[in-house]
Amino acid sequence: MTLPENFINQMRNLLGEDCDSFLAAMNQPPSVSIKLNRRKSNNPDICGYEGLTPVKWCQSGYYLPERPVFTLNPLIHAGVFYVQDASSMIYEAVTEKIVPMALDTANLLRVLDLCAAPGGKTTSMINALPDGTTIVANEFVSNRATVLKENLMKWGYPDIIVTNSPTARFAALGELFDIIAVDAPCSGEGMMRKEDVAVSQWGEGLQKQCASLQREILADAFEALKPGGFLIYSTCTFNRLENEENVGYLVEELGMVPLDMNFPEDWGIGKGIDTPYPCLRFMPHITRGEGLFLCVLRKEGDYMPARTRRGKSFSQLIADKAKIIADGIPMTTTKGRDQVPTTESVLSCDYRKWTLPEAEVDEQTALSYLRHEAIQLNPEIPKGYVVVMYKDHPLGIVKNLGNRANNLYPAQWRIRMK
Repeated sequence: MTLPENFINQMRNLLGEDCDSFLAAMNQPPSVSIKLNRRKSNNPDICGYEGLTPVKWCQSGYYLPERPVFTLNPLIHAGVFYVQDASSMIYEAVTEKIVPMALDTANLLRVLDLCAAPGGKTTSMINALPDGTTIVANEFVSNRATVLKENLMKWGYPDIIVTNSPTARFAALGELFDIIAVDAPCSGEGMMRKEDVAVSQWGEGLQKQCASLQREILADAFEALKPGGFLIYSTCTFNRLENEENVGYLVEELGMVPLDMNFPEDWGIGKGIDTPYPCLRFMPHITRGEGLFLCVLRKEGDYMPARTRRGKSFSQLIADKAKIIADGIPMTTTKGRDQVPTTESVLSCDYRKWTLPEAEVDEQTALSYLRHEAIQLNPEIPKGYVVVMYKDHPLGIVKNLGNRANNLYPAQWRIRMK
């Protein structure tokens, strides 16, 4: 990988004598890591990978020694685990820190992930949030919102609302949320080891453009955050313009209070650069993961209980301003005259075993099912709607006819890899 010369010069100015170590790390292959869904399994061995080692800052995170073909592991489609860069998993630890403070003021939390696709940080937050928390996951770009919806349906947390709207729509709702995450669109310098486009698109103009957009999004987030609420701001880039300077904007212009997470020193997380504020920096020469910047801030003011219009649910309130593309887990769908149980309903963390007849299948049958192919079940399986299971985890629904089983897996989710 050849890094842009101007980028190297910027990093030398930023890091000084540490820049050579940084540049050497940028030429190393990226690490590979997965995160378990705490509500579905706490056993990393179920994933079938050898040589797993824990991620220090994430109880559910594990490094792999090499990158397997994740698409051909049925459990990723069952929402048992998620492929995520280890640095981003810090969202789980951050959320664990925030929740006790937030619950001091709110009995049930309302959380907004404002720039959520593809869903890695949302699922990290879900791992750390108490049951009953309502989470709104928003993505402005429509095709990315579709991916976000699929990933969150597979993760299976029931109290989820997925939206596809500009961030200003949430500002218009007023002070509604206890916790807001803004993993902002950025110049992507932290992804240069993984994505060639991050190298080819880089430029100082892009940095400035991103910093301006980030401030607009942060201003919207501030308007949607309750007094006493928490803002998690992050980027996957290195420059100060998009990182520490935006934290300065939040503190000095919007009056927010930055919080020190006081994470253990042996986690090896870097500090902010040339700032008095407690920021976190994941840098590839000091942490095992890709580049990430993060700061947690609290909005000043006295907490007030959320107010909704009479007769309106929370999701209806959201729908007044934002486009909802998923409101919870759909339990049934209409096929002809029948109400058919959905794949999403059995992938839900609320699914209880043997609600429907179940059929445990081997890996090849599981993959055939996920390719939306017809499969045949053992003769003793009853006819009718049956849950296809792999390693005791639901994959979806079939209608068993005896001689074959009609595949009801969502066609848009099917895997095409052989």
